[in-house]
Amino acid sequence: MKSISLGNAIFDGREVRKGYLRVEDDTVVEVCSGAPPGKTVKGLVLPAFINAHTHIGDSFAYPAPSQTLENLVASPDGYKHQRLRSASKDLKKKGMLESLGIMASCGTSVFADFREEGLEGVRMLDESLRPNHPRAIRLSRPSKDDADTQEIDALLEISDGIGMSSISDHPMDFLSRLSSAARSRGKLFSIHLSENRREDVDIVLSLHPDFVIHATMAAWDDLEALASSRTPVVVCPTSNEFFGISLDIPKMLSSDVMVGLGTDNGMICKPDMFVEMRTAFRISVARGGVTPLEIVRMATVQGRKVLRAEGNTTAGATNEHDFVVVRVPGRDPLKELVTTVGSDDVLAVVRGRKVRRSADWR
Repeated sequence: MKSISLGNAIFDGREVRKGYLRVEDDTVVEVCSGAPPGKTVKGLVLPAFINAHTHIGDSFAYPAPSQTLENLVASPDGYKHQRLRSASKDLKKKGMLESLGIMASCGTSVFADFREEGLEGVRMLDESLRPNHPRAIRLSRPSKDDADTQEIDALLEISDGIGMSSISDHPMDFLSRLSSAARSRGKLFSIHLSENRREDVDIVLSLHPDFVIHATMAAWDDLEALASSRTPVVVCPTSNEFFGISLDIPKMLSSDVMVGLGTDNGMICKPDMFVEMRTAFRISVARGGVTPLEIVRMATVQGRKVLRAEGNTTAGATNEHDFVVVRVPGRDPLKELVTTVGSDDVLAVVRGRKVRRSADWR
């Protein structure tokens, strides 16, 4: 039986300490504290990344043209939706496969995808997923605002919940129906909030979302309301930067909102959590800054809490055995993670105790 030690330091969600994974025949058999015995593959072991918001269905349209948010993604006739209507199923699935491979190679174990195009959109994602890909939390969306109960039930039967654009884009009674239907089945309901203009947070909270996306234009009172209701926010700094939207992560954290990290539209940026952490850290400097620890937690343990992915049936119950092992040569590993380390520095990805290396990722 071939036995090796993998890593010489572990980030446990709170701090970096000496530790390693004991591996036998490419299976993690123990998470150990202290210095590894004998030879080891040196690296930092950390919880695998959680990409808490994606739209990988438009990955085929990368790179997107420089346009306003409304012109690019607004339903029903924005650039994105025109491309989705005109593209073939094969082209869309090819784009999804590329994004799924990127997520796998950079150590993402779970991602939440807002699935446009109704039942067909969910099926396309399911047909694109491979065993080595991260687990998908599929948040579906009806094909039109007058979808009947039969379509909504069918969507909830094959997906993990509902993911909607915003209260500005859909009739409120329709959103209420979707939220009630999801909650009655124990499924997730999520919605975008105040991405490029302030929206009424009380109306959004009346829908009982499990988490909201963006909240970049939310006022302090809005953030306090989100914190009081324990409604997490998923931020997407690279996407916000593309549209020239200012994101204040330090303000969100000081309001006690739980914050997760996502990469947003595949046509805008690649779903690489190293890039997303780097952007989040960089843009926060002008706002007073956030610590590397806070950024890494957003991309790992907090993202898992946002998606309720820890031990639930949606994402699977093996997340405690999902790790990424990264080459970090310096003495401040968390700072390096959010400034210089990239997917090329990934040494191994552990999914459900099984160790996978670069040859397995795609």
